[in-house]
Amino acid sequence: MDLEDLSKLNRDPAKILYVSGHALETSLQPENCVQIKPWKLEEDDTQLLDLIPFLEYVARNRPADIRPVLASYQGHDIAKEFIERSKEYQSGCKNRSSMAVSGDV
Repeated sequence: MDLEDLSKLNRDPAKILYVSGHALETSLQPENCVQIKPWKLEEDDTQLLDLIPFLEYVARNRPADIRPVLASYQGHDIAKEFIERSKEYQSGCKNRSSMAVSGDV
């Protein structure tokens, strides 16, 4: 088993996000890893596609350190959890907006 050492990339580890089907078993920096199930030529496997909204969010917002962001998703399916958090955030924004319009703020 080869170990992935992200420090050899000569990049700031705070800026590295690594997606792999074996990342947590083979990486020396698991805090930078997004674990997905290994692809086995399954036509209905959409894990990478499902990650696109999360990856776009990260690319747009450029967190100072990706590791705490990834840690906040530990134990969850990042793609599904990101969608849920986004829905909750949008719902909260709508509620605050409607309260401001009605004068409740």
